[in-house]
Amino acid sequence: MLERTNVNLVIDGPPFTPKSNRLKDGLKRTAFWPVISQLTSDFKVHNTYLKPDRFTDPVEEYWSMRKHAGLWDVTGEEVVEITGPDAMTLVARCLPRKLSRLKDGMGLFAFLTYPHGGVVEDGILTHFNDNKLWWVGGPGPAEVWLAANAYGLDVEVRSYLDQIHLCAVQGPKSRDILQAVTDKDLSGVPWFGMIEAQVCGIDTIITRTGFTAELGYDLHIAVDRALEVYQGLREVGEPQGMVLCGSQAMNIRRMEAAILNIGAEIDWTTTPLELGWDRMIDWDRDFIGKEALTAQRDNGVERRIAGLTLSSETVAKGGDAVLQDGVKVGTISSAMWGPTIEKSIALAMLDTPAWQDGTALFVETDTGAIAATATPLPFFDAERKLPRA
Repeated sequence: MLERTNVNLVIDGPPFTPKSNRLKDGLKRTAFWPVISQLTSDFKVHNTYLKPDRFTDPVEEYWSMRKHAGLWDVTGEEVVEITGPDAMTLVARCLPRKLSRLKDGMGLFAFLTYPHGGVVEDGILTHFNDNKLWWVGGPGPAEVWLAANAYGLDVEVRSYLDQIHLCAVQGPKSRDILQAVTDKDLSGVPWFGMIEAQVCGIDTIITRTGFTAELGYDLHIAVDRALEVYQGLREVGEPQGMVLCGSQAMNIRRMEAAILNIGAEIDWTTTPLELGWDRMIDWDRDFIGKEALTAQRDNGVERRIAGLTLSSETVAKGGDAVLQDGVKVGTISSAMWGPTIEKSIALAMLDTPAWQDGTALFVETDTGAIAATATPLPFFDAERKLPRA
């Protein structure tokens, strides 16, 4: 059982838009900007916020996280709160996901679907109680889609994108580092569990989640106190080998773990069946998109996401064609050099049956066609032992 407290994030009030935290072009700075802006000039835009893309060498950051821990600014992962007597009814209406594991203090990976079966967005659904849930996702239109489908229900949907900012500590030492500044015992928090606690003396919602497939935690903090938590984690973590990490290092690890990314592997045209999420669907109840997905299941899926291992050190890129016997059977969505497995890897949407493990293929790269093999996903730690540690 999780130890619960009465933590109340102070998140009411106006959006976080002071002039000092907005750029002239409309992009926003995260709560961690005062530190991050002094340490890197390499940024990317994520869900209207400037985020650090790298601090040093991304591969060095990756290895520091894998051996010790990494600290990320993950603001832009948007907290959408669903409250009211019909909160669970709305969730069941919009999500095909099996919800039997959704107990108080627990979350799960989930996805929203359109009537035609395509994915609106994927994210983490966390259950505080039947009257309060959080959807934490990326730049997809989850808030709008949930609100639009709340017709006839006693429920409120609200985004806290500008009121709650997130940082993540990931890696084998993440629990020890976070525990040193947290007032509640983290040892009993399971994978995808949630606990309300004080971190560095500040009210925080902690979920045992992350985008690295390592042991790790996401911290959700009211924007005006978030920097204090970030600095407190640095003070404890850096002597133990923790480093600040950017998006490139996270992307390397998510590729090795085959964590699919919206805008790359996932968009409104891809369905849960094509993404390999068949086993997560609750076919015994109604949900938006059920008719279309049932038809796709019964008629057979014509394409599916697959992993590829290339036969050379050349790294493919998104958009490269995948060939079988000289015929195009798919397109690369993401590609990377996998430092742990020491191979060039890729994710691709492939026609049936080319996606089946062991299929011999070729990838058309800028330097010519390279032999590749359809490979089981994830590329390593298939049983997800690392995040369960």
